[in-house]
Amino acid sequence: MAFLLSFLLSLFGVWFFGRVAKRLNIVDRPDGVLKPHGRETPYLGGLGIFVGVLPFLWNDTVVLLSASIALALGLMDDLFSLSPFLRLIAEFGISLLLVWRFIGLDNLLVSTFWLFFVVVLINSVNMMDGMDGLCGSLVALSALSYFFLVRGVFFENLSLSLLGASLGYLVFNFPPARIFMGDAGSYLMAVLLSAIVLSQNRFASFDTFLTMIFPLWIFFLDFLASVLRRYRNKKSIFRGDRNHMYDKLSRRFGVKRALFIMIATHAVFCGFSFGALGNIVMSVVTFVLAVVFSFVLIKGLGLLHYD
Repeated sequence: MAFLLSFLLSLFGVWFFGRVAKRLNIVDRPDGVLKPHGRETPYLGGLGIFVGVLPFLWNDTVVLLSASIALALGLMDDLFSLSPFLRLIAEFGISLLLVWRFIGLDNLLVSTFWLFFVVVLINSVNMMDGMDGLCGSLVALSALSYFFLVRGVFFENLSLSLLGASLGYLVFNFPPARIFMGDAGSYLMAVLLSAIVLSQNRFASFDTFLTMIFPLWIFFLDFLASVLRRYRNKKSIFRGDRNHMYDKLSRRFGVKRALFIMIATHAVFCGFSFGALGNIVMSVVTFVLAVVFSFVLIKGLGLLHYD
């Protein structure tokens, strides 16, 4: 029920806000560099995704508030291009809300770790929204994985809701995209994923932690590679580029093949979650496999170098 309702609401919401965006001329204009798409494409897909998940956020006030702030922050960034400093302040505020709700603030070291975890995830998911169909597909697969991994009816429904809303959006975003989610959508999705992960890690063991991290691994991997690439080449870490994992794959294989390679790679990492379930030995084995696989991807695609 959660999946179907969210899918239908998102389908309608994305269609509706796409028309609103066109009417108000809220569009993403290609620039041939960071925005290589061939035509003006409306934003506001993130508002449609929010419509899809909204009925399942009311049972947790903090999650609802955090998601709403994330949506508003992303929308403001889409419309007015906020400064990185201002965005970071707001992201840490959102993170503080979620950490207070699910982890607590009594242990400074643990709280600080999760505080940065959420901020990094927000920016990681945002960086992945650079190719038609990609971010929505990866988030959908993460949400599906979490449905089988989480405990608690609210978070099971939230996972199904996020899955349905993502697929509703993908109807309009699968290449060639007719609408973009914008920062509003990527921030919203990252916050919902963060809420799911934090909710399961208040008293986490190593294997539980790894199990919940693997469905996000590809986001963190691309983020880490991007930061290292920019640092090594003396570029600002806040300055975007077209050398992400999906960029390098699309130049070699084309957009649609690159999309399916990214989805397959993400599916492998998500599969590691189930290998790590409830067994410390298997957790260590899957962790080593994930690190080796990540190293192969970084070296094979040249993620630390500019093309």
